[in-house]
Amino acid sequence: MGVFQDKIASILRIEDQQFTRELLAECIGTFFLLLIGNAANIQAAVAVGGNSTSCHIAWGIGFMFAVYLAASVSGGHLNPAISIAQSILGNLPPWKIIPYAIAQVIGAFLGAAVAYFGHHDDLWKLDGGIRQVTGGQATAGLFTTFPSDHMSVWGSLLDQIIGTAMLSGLVCLITDKRHQIPTGVVPVLAGSIMSMVAMTFGANGGFAINPARDFGPRVFCLCAGYGWEVFSAHYYYFWIPIVGALIGAVIGAWIYKIFVGLHGANESLDIQPAKGFNDMQRNSEGILIGYDNTLSR
Repeated sequence: MGVFQDKIASILRIEDQQFTRELLAECIGTFFLLLIGNAANIQAAVAVGGNSTSCHIAWGIGFMFAVYLAASVSGGHLNPAISIAQSILGNLPPWKIIPYAIAQVIGAFLGAAVAYFGHHDDLWKLDGGIRQVTGGQATAGLFTTFPSDHMSVWGSLLDQIIGTAMLSGLVCLITDKRHQIPTGVVPVLAGSIMSMVAMTFGANGGFAINPARDFGPRVFCLCAGYGWEVFSAHYYYFWIPIVGALIGAVIGAWIYKIFVGLHGANESLDIQPAKGFNDMQRNSEGILIGYDNTLSR
């Protein structure tokens, strides 16, 4: 049995393929985030006494463990908007953005799929097997996001920009080396940020704040029988969680960098990176690098 295990481990082991490991980490991290988040949405909808607060907390906890899963390998972006913002700040090579985004979308798709099949009976209870995007028995919104009926296009776009800016800027804060936050605590704080955004900007548009989190499950819903309405509903709302998140992530990162990160640029910090995290860490001489402390490469 030991020989067999060693052979399997030898086949699967890819220590010498760092970039492949990074993509797998982004995929599995985003997969877990969507599995937990979508499952929480479904359970809250079907359970007696289910409420949005439990979903907000579950998304935060899911994000925390998703970052733990990926941070030591890829940085745990789990979000194309965060990857783009970090590339603009100089923390991620531009050529990695698209592969990261593809891995993140695939992970989100698979996470939605497992949540769907794992709660298949619950979905039947909600819609009787008729997969609907809109209406009283609609269930597509349990996987991807749609705006509340009172929201305008510009209001929805601003909602995504502000929510993602909060996420991006605060992640820069908790990974700023000058705060000397222990590496193992950063994912916990990241999960708290996610729950906070959900509780403050979650009702209007489902707090996508992540193109992969929204687009991957949207494609899955199309494959699961919801039809093209998942893209055309609410005046083709699907582009807003993509564009709004991309704009917001850059704005949030730069707001933190301009108003906090650039100050004290001459400070000399003697901070040793945690073993196993970011073996390619940069020496910033006190200048904010963004995710450089634990969440990027």
